[in-house]
Amino acid sequence: MDQTTPAGDRPDLQPVLQAAMRLVEANGLRGLSLRPLAEHLGLTVSALSHRFGLKDELVGALIAAAVAQDGAFLDRWLDHIAALQVRDGALMAEVADAILADLAGPEALRTRFYCELLQGAATRPELAPAVAAWSARRLAFWRAASAGLGPAAPHAPDLGEILHAFSMGEAAYGLAIGDLAAYRWLRRLNLRRLCCGLIPADNTEDLRQYDVFRAALSELEPSAGWTPTAWQAKVAGHISALIIAEGADAVTHRAIAARAGLANSTLAYHFPRQEDLLRAGMADVSDRVRRVAAPGPGEASPEYQLTSIETARATFALALVVGRLPELKAATADLRRRRGENYVGYIARERGAASIDVVSAQAVSVTGTGRLMLEATLDPAGNQAAFQLTDQMVAVALA
Repeated sequence: MDQTTPAGDRPDLQPVLQAAMRLVEANGLRGLSLRPLAEHLGLTVSALSHRFGLKDELVGALIAAAVAQDGAFLDRWLDHIAALQVRDGALMAEVADAILADLAGPEALRTRFYCELLQGAATRPELAPAVAAWSARRLAFWRAASAGLGPAAPHAPDLGEILHAFSMGEAAYGLAIGDLAAYRWLRRLNLRRLCCGLIPADNTEDLRQYDVFRAALSELEPSAGWTPTAWQAKVAGHISALIIAEGADAVTHRAIAARAGLANSTLAYHFPRQEDLLRAGMADVSDRVRRVAAPGPGEASPEYQLTSIETARATFALALVVGRLPELKAATADLRRRRGENYVGYIARERGAASIDVVSAQAVSVTGTGRLMLEATLDPAGNQAAFQLTDQMVAVALA
């Protein structure tokens, strides 16, 4: 490789990056291997390796190139923010929403690449340093973007840190349901609370808007659901556990057969395609998260209770896979609209009164999920930081 040009800045790497991101979009990180990438580019594996190095070196260069692209995008937004002279929370909330809309729209391919890498780094530690560098670049951007506002209150968490975590919590949702106006409206309401104060003087109008657009999200017509046999339902729990632990692209017949103690041929008889496994596992993920968040009347909680990080990874994985399984879009929208409802009750129990409303609870819940995803992936020993951030946000608001 050219030793005078940083890997991420090589012009000839750009078509390779685009091809790699397309493969990841279609197949998750398992699509990021030399043979399909070479075929996509019309090259042989040896020619691709000769130009860009072996797999680990190439993947590192591709991530560096994606970070460089992302940095250029974020720098353009910093120029806009400087020109706008953002000095108040209301304008910062509007700007943040526009940035998230761009990340889920024109920049969606790279956003998905980032999300898949973040999810995959939990079980592929060789990816963690590069993903950590990307995350640090994003955090620096959000801090710079919100620097003109100053501290919201004494001892308040850094707004840039909050927006960084919230943007991560929303990233997969934006990719899955960002075309829905009702979702975008709820996101704007949440951002307004993060940037202008979790406890407004008058929340009447916010709650009215929340009720309207929360109801609108429930109107998304679900596709024909997956109806499992009793045998399939038992195996679905093993599939969802693997999805939560390693992501959707880890689901293969071999992996599930080994996990469930089954013969490959038996599993393939009941689930002929990899897509059938994925659909079953995602349906089970959706059901488990929904019943943890808000069990219906007379409905039991799932036999296995998900931890906070498992719930975060489950909802993240579900939203990411909507691009491959569009029938899961309604389930993803349903989980997003329910965000925060349990958190209101949690705060009331902890504080002894109903202290924040559901709009702010949604904002805090999504922020916590984003921070959990970042911490659990990049610093498995640091999960507690996510809870410290959200607890601090609420404590400062109540003070």
